[in-house]
Amino acid sequence: MTEGQRGARTSVQNIILGSCLLLASVAALALALFPIYIIRPFREQKPAALQHALWVTLHDKPILFGLFLLIAICALFVWRRAGWVPRLLLAPAMTIALLAAAAAWVNPYEQMMFHPFGEPRYVTIQQAGIDAKDMVIAVTLGGESRAYPIREMGYHHVVNDRLHQLPIVVTY
Repeated sequence: MTEGQRGARTSVQNIILGSCLLLASVAALALALFPIYIIRPFREQKPAALQHALWVTLHDKPILFGLFLLIAICALFVWRRAGWVPRLLLAPAMTIALLAAAAAWVNPYEQMMFHPFGEPRYVTIQQAGIDAKDMVIAVTLGGESRAYPIREMGYHHVVNDRLHQLPIVVTY
């Protein structure tokens, strides 16, 4: 085998390895996004799919961090001896693997859409301006009452509160 053939063979191997690393990083990203796709609000969630999504949510952080390290180490090893074509595959592979590892720490539904009311502000019924047609969730405990308007609960879905000296969670 001539030096040119050996170089061409190494180049093809680097392209194949870069492609494999890119596919592995896309698979890692799919693993990170799987629970986000399955546990979507306002749609039916099948028990088996939900069970798988919750398992992934519980275990994906170390798995995705390990995959990122493996992909990054392999990519950097190949990078030193690769030409520009494999590098076009290796750079996105490392970036996507890093995004996948970071995505494991983000829950867009809790952090962006449905963050709870941490400390609601209360007013008297006269100040509230609640229309007679407004729906509310009412809670009474030990003679103390609260009403949570559905129009507010529809956005936040969760209120952490204290009623009659006890912590309560109201959800809709």
